[in-house]
Amino acid sequence: MSLELASSVRKTVGAKQTLKAMKRNEVTYLYVAKDCDEQVVAPLIAFAEGAGIPVDRGYLMMELGLACHIKVKAAAVGLLK
Repeated sequence: MSLELASSVRKTVGAKQTLKAMKRNEVTYLYVAKDCDEQVVAPLIAFAEGAGIPVDRGYLMMELGLACHIKVKAAAVGLLK
């Protein structure tokens, strides 16, 4: 799935919000920034692997923030059902 498509669907932005949504079984696809701190996103990646959620690590934090129309960088974005 392309990041451009992600800008027009329901999503969570940020590691904490996205992890909470993943635990509620609401996330179908996960974007994780390749330039973020590994300690921040390690729980997200581990949960996604266990739940079978596809993970895309091909974007920078700034690119994720811009795609979500926010003024700050984003470590993680989850697409919701």
